[in-house]
Amino acid sequence: MHALKESLCSADFWLRLLYTILFMLAWQVVEILLALLVVIQIMSRLFTGSANEDAKVWGEGFSLYACQIGRYITQVSDQKPWPFIEWPQPATEPVVTPAPTEPSAEPKS
Repeated sequence: MHALKESLCSADFWLRLLYTILFMLAWQVVEILLALLVVIQIMSRLFTGSANEDAKVWGEGFSLYACQIGRYITQVSDQKPWPFIEWPQPATEPVVTPAPTEPSAEPKS
């Protein structure tokens, strides 16, 4: 009961709650933008045969931003996302992990 009273009287609690609500709204906007980017990529593949490079960069940026929002609103992180820190930068090169190789099954003589 003491913790409840302390939380209700704490300015930090209410400020964190306010930021959480605002970032939950930002999450909804990012969801819509990601859906639009999906449509753009489908149309690009349909008409050109390849993905739009600009949309890939924007998609990765919005995905990383959504991850930052998720970490903040679930209290995994205390770091508030953009605009409190820089916009998340996509990796310059995609990270590809090579598939493990299996030993050859050649018969021994």
